[in-house]
Amino acid sequence: MTLRIILSSHGYKLGKRGGMLVLRKSNGEKREISVGNISLIIANAKGIGITGEAIQLLLRHGVPVVFMSRNRPVGKLQPMRLRHPVRLKKEQVKAQEDGRGSYLAKRIVLNKIFNQIRLLKKLRKTKMRTSPQTAITLDEYITKIHEIYVEIDSSEFNRYSLIAKEAEAARHYWSAVSIVLPEEVGFKERRKRFDHPSDPFNISLNYLYSLLASQIWFNVEVSGLDPYIGYLHEDSNRRPSLVMDLMEEFRQPVVDKPLIQLFMKTKETSKMTEEGRLTEKARKELLKTFFQELDKAATFQGRTLPIRGHMNLQPKRLAKYLMGYTNTYTPYNVIT
Repeated sequence: MTLRIILSSHGYKLGKRGGMLVLRKSNGEKREISVGNISLIIANAKGIGITGEAIQLLLRHGVPVVFMSRNRPVGKLQPMRLRHPVRLKKEQVKAQEDGRGSYLAKRIVLNKIFNQIRLLKKLRKTKMRTSPQTAITLDEYITKIHEIYVEIDSSEFNRYSLIAKEAEAARHYWSAVSIVLPEEVGFKERRKRFDHPSDPFNISLNYLYSLLASQIWFNVEVSGLDPYIGYLHEDSNRRPSLVMDLMEEFRQPVVDKPLIQLFMKTKETSKMTEEGRLTEKARKELLKTFFQELDKAATFQGRTLPIRGHMNLQPKRLAKYLMGYTNTYTPYNVIT
């Protein structure tokens, strides 16, 4: 079984001894780990020191290291890409101008709305036993979102119209989520990082979405696709649009569902944050929740794999579509 090493506090040092990675804590405690057993390292950027030999060892074995600061990824260490076909990059650009780009943008939006509906249906089923009135209200939101799905599916929309419709569905979705969460959580509406949310659910959501983005980004680069050439989200030098596109497939299955479940059963959620930031204890709990979800088995496209396996395959499946090896692309749509 491979290890994910989480170094969320200060005072860690990574070194090398032979073929072993040496982890030293600030209290002098030392541990040697076979680098072949490590799948990922997540570290506090301000609280870790790494020797050059350790960096070479990690790169040689393809172990990605994600650096975090203020509850968000700020960089990563990973091997350089090698020998990816130039034609793939060309086809990725061409697809923005032909029917493939429009096709992909529409599939992304429809799939996200489909996943929202499926998750709300699961929540409604739970509430039918404990709060029938909440279940009725959830059903009303599901109907509104489904109407938007049908409208998109039966009509032609450009990228900007699709984003507007996706936002309309999202407003209904988050309103539905707000009535499911305990009132003391204080979640009233979706607020992104730049909105400076104060409630622990939004803060936790932003943290896990950032972590999800780093996972998707790594898989996109390994597949040979350019993370900045997307189809739904607008191209930008500051934001990897293809990463944002592929993230949409996994928001509900990997982040929303387990996080909602966590907040529905966790008491004293107000203690998860201090001055608008997650506590170290809360970060560890969220990381545990996130990676446990990635380890769950799911059957998709005829293959039963851990969700992280499908997350790794989706960019490769997209590359096959762009290269013409298949005439369809199916976004991930399984909510376990």
